[in-house]
Amino acid sequence: MMVDVIKTAPRKLSCPALAMVFAFMLLGGALRSVEAGCQNSLKLALGNVWLCGVISYAVALTGVGVILVASLFFSPNKPRISRSDLAAMPKWAPFGGLIGGAAIFAMITVASVVGVSTFNALIIAGQMFLAAAMDHVGVMGFPRRKINRQRLLACFLIIVGSYLMARY
Repeated sequence: MMVDVIKTAPRKLSCPALAMVFAFMLLGGALRSVEAGCQNSLKLALGNVWLCGVISYAVALTGVGVILVASLFFSPNKPRISRSDLAAMPKWAPFGGLIGGAAIFAMITVASVVGVSTFNALIIAGQMFLAAAMDHVGVMGFPRRKINRQRLLACFLIIVGSYLMARY
């Protein structure tokens, strides 16, 4: 069902579908705090940021691999990838994981210094500013959504919230 919602994302979503997407995103966001705790515990136990990152990504790759194999086994719709599909893929598309790795190393190194709430608030602020710019231009396959006063105010309020998290 979530896959159906994701496939329809560019269109206007019904209220129940939008509620499901919001719940899924809130759960994903909440799990980022748990992830920060896991990363911090791993860093404290190993004392090596780089080894922590490698172990973290090895576990993630294993998990995604297991999910892929299970979905291929149980799904009636087997994905078929052709050479033309790979050739049509933007050259920059596979680098999302590498960019995610940079975010993981940021989490491993600084979340324990500023606290998980401040870390997440600032991560969200950075995401929002770049996301608003990406939406405005409509890059990487996303539809254009112009920046307006309300969106700028939302970004500003996220920064204010980040400051309050760090300060108090």
